[in-house]
Amino acid sequence: MVLLFEILSLALTLALIFHSVRVRGSGFTILFFVTGAVLGILRENVVAQITDLYSYNPYAFNFWIGSAPLVLAVFWSFTTYISMTLSERLVHGDFVEGKRLIPTLLVSMVFMGAYAAMNEAMASVFPMVLWKFQAAVTIWGGAPIMVVFGYGGLALIMLTGVYIIQKRRWRVWVKVLAGVLSTLLMIPLHLAWIAGVRAVISKVVTLL
Repeated sequence: MVLLFEILSLALTLALIFHSVRVRGSGFTILFFVTGAVLGILRENVVAQITDLYSYNPYAFNFWIGSAPLVLAVFWSFTTYISMTLSERLVHGDFVEGKRLIPTLLVSMVFMGAYAAMNEAMASVFPMVLWKFQAAVTIWGGAPIMVVFGYGGLALIMLTGVYIIQKRRWRVWVKVLAGVLSTLLMIPLHLAWIAGVRAVISKVVTLL
């Protein structure tokens, strides 16, 4: 089953890359998907080494880069790209041009949160993800509710970074390099976001 998930994820990403090149241009496409690949793999290796959040089931995935399943090189890219594209259609925005940017970002967060609720439930039940702590509040499947906000936060951080970089008057290779290096800032920002979300959830549960 997981092998099928890995194959379908790659196939979907290739289709989205084709769409992005046709609609947004090759420069943006390279920046977006390379940044997403580095962010996905690097972030998950950092999480595995320095946090007590979760790990991936070593028997579930077939291909790995360090502590991260290889599929994560495309996972964050395709989920964020789909969320961004659907959001543009709903709010009549244009991410590359910055038209209705804030509504596009906010609706993208909502789409990512909804996807998280489904995906993480499946990943926890299968199990592909092994949670290392007892969550204060869970969604179906036993996944912590914080994943809903975690996905949304990562989409906001990644899209904001890509938008800022793609607006610069730089050569494509410089933008891609900047995107790769920006992941070193995106990762701690997202970990701080997660820590804040966990703190708020715990506080709300205590008050209730």
